[in-house]
Amino acid sequence: MLTDLEEKRGRLRQESHAIGDRHSQLNAEASKWAERRNELNRATEGLIERAKSFKKLRDESNKNVAQSKKKRDECNENIKQLYVKIEDLQKKHNPTGERSIRDLSREIDHLEFRQQTEVLSPEKEKQLVDKISALRAEFKGRKEQLEKSEDMKKLLDQAQALRDQASTYHNQVTRFAQLAQEYHDQMICSFKEADQTRAEADAAQKEFLKAQ
Repeated sequence: MLTDLEEKRGRLRQESHAIGDRHSQLNAEASKWAERRNELNRATEGLIERAKSFKKLRDESNKNVAQSKKKRDECNENIKQLYVKIEDLQKKHNPTGERSIRDLSREIDHLEFRQQTEVLSPEKEKQLVDKISALRAEFKGRKEQLEKSEDMKKLLDQAQALRDQASTYHNQVTRFAQLAQEYHDQMICSFKEADQTRAEADAAQKEFLKAQ
């Protein structure tokens, strides 16, 4: 009888130890998953903040694009008005009906745009470059002729200064637009990473609950 009780007590002690060991194991497992979950949540928060900072930079760049576009368009409008005055004066100094300096300027701009944006064969590109060079020479000659008039020289100088400003603003538009796209891409990437770490944190939370 005593032996049976001792055996029973021994079995209960073993079961108690086993339960205690299992409980400790589950606690350790739960702690591990809780730590992993917290780590992933912190990473998610960091990625979201990073994405927000890229969004702010993108929005600022887009704002700069709009401002530079506005200034560029204002310059172009002022150039247009100046060329109206230039053409009026040119008619007085150009009774032979030669091409206006404005027409030459427009054609040069158009051909330069083609040169920058179109894929041309070497022969076609050489023809285009030669034509641009010829037009520039004609433009220079017409400008020098017109600049003999003090009023005309003043208008041409103003027009050139505005063209330079418009070109600067156009370059700013391009640069800020590129930056805005880069910041946008980085923002999207950060949000995607945040979604991934959030999903991993949710999975860690499920494992934590299982170990409870």
